[in-house]
Amino acid sequence: MTFFEHCDLDQRFTLSKSSWTPRGQYALVFDFDQRRAIKLYMNEDTSDEDVVFKIMAKFVDSGAIRSDSVWIQVSPDGNELIDQGSEVEEDYTMIPCYWTRDQFPPALPSVRRSDLVELDRLGLQVDRVAYDIPEGHTKEATFKYLVYENNIGAFWEEVNCIIGMHSRGTHPNIVSFDRLVTETVKGVEKIVGFTTEFIPGGTLDDSKTRLFKLKYLHQLIETVDFLNLELGVVHGDVLSWNLLIDERTDNILLFDFNSAFPLGEKPEISDVDLVVVAMFDVITRSLGDVFDGESPYEIDGVQLLAADLWEKDPEVNLDADVFEFLRVLKAWVERRKAAEEDPETEEVARNPVEWPELPDPPLVDCSGVMEPRESEMRQRLIMAGQPYMAWQRPSSHDLSLPENKGKVLLATGEFV
Repeated sequence: MTFFEHCDLDQRFTLSKSSWTPRGQYALVFDFDQRRAIKLYMNEDTSDEDVVFKIMAKFVDSGAIRSDSVWIQVSPDGNELIDQGSEVEEDYTMIPCYWTRDQFPPALPSVRRSDLVELDRLGLQVDRVAYDIPEGHTKEATFKYLVYENNIGAFWEEVNCIIGMHSRGTHPNIVSFDRLVTETVKGVEKIVGFTTEFIPGGTLDDSKTRLFKLKYLHQLIETVDFLNLELGVVHGDVLSWNLLIDERTDNILLFDFNSAFPLGEKPEISDVDLVVVAMFDVITRSLGDVFDGESPYEIDGVQLLAADLWEKDPEVNLDADVFEFLRVLKAWVERRKAAEEDPETEEVARNPVEWPELPDPPLVDCSGVMEPRESEMRQRLIMAGQPYMAWQRPSSHDLSLPENKGKVLLATGEFV
C-alpha cells in the first residue's frame, strides 16, 4: 500500500486555483499521486477544498477520468461525471524550469530519471526507487523530486543543504546523499531531483512498539549539536516522522531537510525544542491529544520538560526509565539554552555550510513576451511543438491492475 492509499485527501491533493472560464467555474487541482493537474468544473462554489478533494478522489480512484484528460465536468452535487476532455487550450499544467547540471558541483554522481524504477510512493514528491549499479547489482534509494511549481524555492534550499552537508563527509546519524537525478531536455541536462540512501523499517512515528534506546537520544542530541554548531544548519523538523532506526548499525538517523535553514535565520524555530517534542511523542504517544490544534513547532521545550505529562504509553518500549531520558534531555536543554541567552557564548557555527542564492529564473515566452518565470505552461510548449518533461503516472489504485502485472514502473511514469 502506497502513502496515497491511506493519507488524508488534503495531503494528496492541493487546490492551486479557483476561477472562471467560458465553460464555467472551475478548481485547478494537483494530484500528487498521479503527478497531474486537472480542472474540475461543477457550476458551484469550487473554493471548498473538502468538497473538491472528495470529488477528485472519487473519480480518479474509480478510473473514470481518462489518462489524457485535463478537465472534467461533474454534476452540481458532485455525484456524476458529465464530461471530460483533453483540449490543449484547457491544459493548465505547469512545468518547473529546472536548473542545469552546471549549476551544481561537477564531481557529484548522477543517475538518469529513466533509469530509476519506482518501488513505492513514500510521500509528496518522494518515492522509493531502484537502479542498476556496476557488477550487476541493484541499489535501492529514496528519490526526492520537484514536480509542483510552488515548491521551487524550497527545493533549491533543500538540495543545496544536502549537497553542502555531503561535501563535509558522511555522518553516522544523518541519511546520506546518493546522487543527483537528471533528465535531458532539448539537449540540456537538467536536475529534477536527488536520491538519498534508503533505510527500511519505517519512521519512529510508524511504530510505537519498537524498542527506543537511551543511546538513540544521546545520538540525536549529538547530531543536532553537530548540525547547529558545526555546520550552521537548523533542521527545522526534528520530529518522530523524520527519524529512523537503521537496524544494520543500530543508529538513529535524521532525514528530510526540506524545512532546514541557516542558523539564526528563524530564531522562533529551535531544533532543541523540537527534540524535546519528538521525545515526548516517542515516550507518551500523546502529542496529538495533549497539544490538539497546536503546532509542534511552537511548543516551548523547557516548559514541556517541566510539565507533569511524561507518562509512558503502555505499548512503548524503552531500555531505561523515563526519568533517565528526562535527565539527559534537561541537562542538554539547559546547556543549549544558556548558550543561546549568553552574549559571550553566542552560538556561531564553526564550519558553516554555504547556502547559494536561488538563481534568477530563466526567460520564458509569455504570450509573445519574454519574462523571467520559474515555471511555464505545458499548453504553450505543446502548441509551440517543443519537448517538455512528463511526470504523470498511474494512480496508486491502478498499480495492481491485471494489465500492469509483469511490468515495472519507471520514475518517468511509464510502464515497461
